[in-house]
Amino acid sequence: MGGSMPNETETAPAKLPVFRTIEDAFRALRPGWRRLILLILVILAIEIALDLLGAAGAPGPAPDAETAATPGMGIVLLRLVRLLVELLLSVNLLLLVARLVLFAEIPPLGGLFRWGPRQWRLLGLLLLIALVAGMPAIVGGFLSPFLGAFLASPEAVIAFLALYGLCWVWAAGWLASIVPIVASDGPAGVLDRAWRVAEGNRFRLMGIPLCILFGCMIAVGSAEIVTAFFNTELLPFRIPGAVFTTLLLEIVYVAYAAIGAAAYRRMTGAAPEQV
Repeated sequence: MGGSMPNETETAPAKLPVFRTIEDAFRALRPGWRRLILLILVILAIEIALDLLGAAGAPGPAPDAETAATPGMGIVLLRLVRLLVELLLSVNLLLLVARLVLFAEIPPLGGLFRWGPRQWRLLGLLLLIALVAGMPAIVGGFLSPFLGAFLASPEAVIAFLALYGLCWVWAAGWLASIVPIVASDGPAGVLDRAWRVAEGNRFRLMGIPLCILFGCMIAVGSAEIVTAFFNTELLPFRIPGAVFTTLLLEIVYVAYAAIGAAAYRRMTGAAPEQV
């Protein structure tokens, strides 16, 4: 199977059919759906094991806040390891899903633990995007003494957050192309490539994060009803809630990478049989 996408054009179609693209994405996942389920179960098992390990070493409940024990160095290191493991698994899951959609490449189980140039490339891009997304909070922290009047107005803060969130919903649409670009070993300048490929479709691409967000709202609402009856405490954390959160995140990653790859394939004009 090819590792890159030939026959790509730089012109985007006049209109990207969002719902048909979503349908294409899930149709492309069918050959590897069993393997995807296995990958998600492996991720769940790893994260539950790390949660159990952290819970076993966590200090017991203190009678009051003054005597509460601070986390020891071992717990801090374990949380750091958990974060790094989650990052490694998530980056690989995104790339495996994108290659399944682009090249019908069934994801290998060991692909979750692979690390190379593709992974470093995608990780760097994700960290850069996260830094840019968090910049208003960083700047606001330094400028808070001068923003007293603004911060004192709940309406102004809500309006700013709503506008900022809408901007990132728009950005999440065209940024969905960075995963398939990296997965197909695309040229340097990934962000520039994603911007140019989305020409004429950037507002239509907002449908990708909006549909995923709508699906998450339905899932979360349903899960709250289920966990209200079946939530069980195991050590200091609630297992059903932790499992559901991890499961929902992995499903979001799969959906985002798959739909982004299907949209990228449509916008570049590369048919599945041409890759």
